[in-house]
Amino acid sequence: DEGLGADAAQLFMIPVAVRIPAGDKLTFDLFSAWAEGRVEQANQVFALSGPVDTNIKASYRATPWAMVSVSANLPTGNSAHTGEEAIVASVLSTDLLGFREATWGTGTAITTSVASATTAGGFGIGIAAAYAVRGEFEPSADDPSLTYQPGNESRVRLGLDRNFGTSTLTAGATFVTYTDDKARGQNLFQAGNRLRFDASYAFRAGAGVWSIYAADLMRENGDLTLDIVDQNGDFVGDTTVVTAEQNLLVGGVIGTVGIGGGYVFRPHVDYKYQTRTETDGNDAGSGWMVAAGGDIPIRIAGTEFFPKARVYFGSIKDINGVNVSTLGMEFKGTIRMNF
Repeated sequence: DEGLGADAAQLFMIPVAVRIPAGDKLTFDLFSAWAEGRVEQANQVFALSGPVDTNIKASYRATPWAMVSVSANLPTGNSAHTGEEAIVASVLSTDLLGFREATWGTGTAITTSVASATTAGGFGIGIAAAYAVRGEFEPSADDPSLTYQPGNESRVRLGLDRNFGTSTLTAGATFVTYTDDKARGQNLFQAGNRLRFDASYAFRAGAGVWSIYAADLMRENGDLTLDIVDQNGDFVGDTTVVTAEQNLLVGGVIGTVGIGGGYVFRPHVDYKYQTRTETDGNDAGSGWMVAAGGDIPIRIAGTEFFPKARVYFGSIKDINGVNVSTLGMEFKGTIRMNF
């Protein structure tokens, strides 16, 4: 019952991404995947598997310094979860654990964005804005009458970079805000605004490039509307509760080390620290995670292969202050081919 209420969690995933140039200015990207998630609780194993949503994106370089894109999230994944599948989605969606896929399906969405960049006083300056319109879907396989309308998302980002000899410093800030989520057409949740700051410093050393990076994602309090029912289960009204604010801090380093025979090893170490705080300042749970490992790029007959492995260890503290140690492993193999 401590931590996330789970004894173990795992994800097996086969993602596929394709990029198709259509001339000098237009590019199409497609992404989809098959995934299987499992969570063990009290000697019971719950599973969620199948294809995930498919994303198609068209990017057009309107000028040498401006990019316009439109993307569509196609609902090919499982968005109507049973109670057991919802347990899997809930655990895997924890930012601290870092699983790449959590929900499998979130309905149809259309996102438009524009980005532009220029130079001034030795700095590269970029700004981007995006707006996502999200469609309604049925999130519960146990209650087909339940409809869920995720809130639309607005996002603005400002970025800076500058070269110092063979080194590059990059920094940015992103602001995200949402409209209300709705259930059965009624307001359900107002997600708090999100603000992200990030920076990285890349420099040449030894056999290649090293990069040190850090990011901080802050989520404001949200408003959640809950139904009130009497002893007979009849609806008598609703109440609004304030959800905890969250902060996720990430820092790490990735580099290149020559290992002979024309091969290199790319070590990758990062650290995550997440907190949740109630409006009265009380701790609503926290955790930290360290991951260490790396990959070895291999080229065979024009095909690039990147086998990677990392070990994870950390701790999760629940709202009652009980700590649970965590240990995990990640294995990844990326194949990249050009046609």
